[in-house]
Amino acid sequence: MAGGKPAPVAANKSAVAAYKPKTATPAMWTVHGAKGTVYMLGSIHALPKNVNWQTAQLMARVKEADTFVFEVPMDAGSRAHAAAYFRDNALMPGGMSLPSLFDSEMRADFRDVVMLTHADPTYIVYMRPWLAALVLEGAASGTSGFYSSEGVDNKIYAMVKARGVRQFRALERDEDQFRLFIKEGHEQDEVTDLRLTFKDILAHGGKGDQGLLAAWMKGDTKGLDALLPEKKGTSAVFRKAWLDDRNRKWVPQIEAMLNEPHTFFITVGAAHLVGKGGVPNLLRAAGYRVDGP
Repeated sequence: MAGGKPAPVAANKSAVAAYKPKTATPAMWTVHGAKGTVYMLGSIHALPKNVNWQTAQLMARVKEADTFVFEVPMDAGSRAHAAAYFRDNALMPGGMSLPSLFDSEMRADFRDVVMLTHADPTYIVYMRPWLAALVLEGAASGTSGFYSSEGVDNKIYAMVKARGVRQFRALERDEDQFRLFIKEGHEQDEVTDLRLTFKDILAHGGKGDQGLLAAWMKGDTKGLDALLPEKKGTSAVFRKAWLDDRNRKWVPQIEAMLNEPHTFFITVGAAHLVGKGGVPNLLRAAGYRVDGP
């Protein structure tokens, strides 16, 4: 309100449109084994509060499953451990600031990125390079209205936990993921990644691309794959570490599940399930019948 008068109708309509419920139909896969069945759903780890992705077909498969698998452990104790690990590795050592690691080019890029994204440098200057990169990417992508509590993996876990499910597994540890973020403790590698983050944000004018969310909502697996990092240059290094290597490590674990008399429901990042190097295609190449896109 301004001067005690209602805001213009046009502004109110805009606000209503921003929160209007949106229906998503994410892609799913079914893998058939000798004894077990595996359902796979790609997660978006943070979502707006107005996305309804719990389709009847998806919920039927959730109800059918007896064992739920995620990238990392989802129980409260594990989440607390992950949060502590995060805190221990989030900030620069006492007395140091992030810009002290920059050369003149990075200092100039940092100023430009802050101007474009409207990120608050007051906090960023105390972050380690890996965390600064995540925060600035989030600011540039326009995901300020996205919440991890709305993420598909968190929602699935809370849903089945409330149902009384007791069988949960994880494909890797939190430390495995954090080591990718912190580059095994090699600070200069973190700085290199941050430099690339600056260049990427500046190349796109600080405007985020929500194409990933749009493709996921439509179940567009080809569209998702097209938005992933290219298999060349610096992007190839990222893709290998964050997607290809991890996918190959997960496949033997899933193969073992297919030899158990259970129905598994696996929820992992959507990027792991699409393209030639995605988990479904790796399982097809290993001789398994995989139904889905």
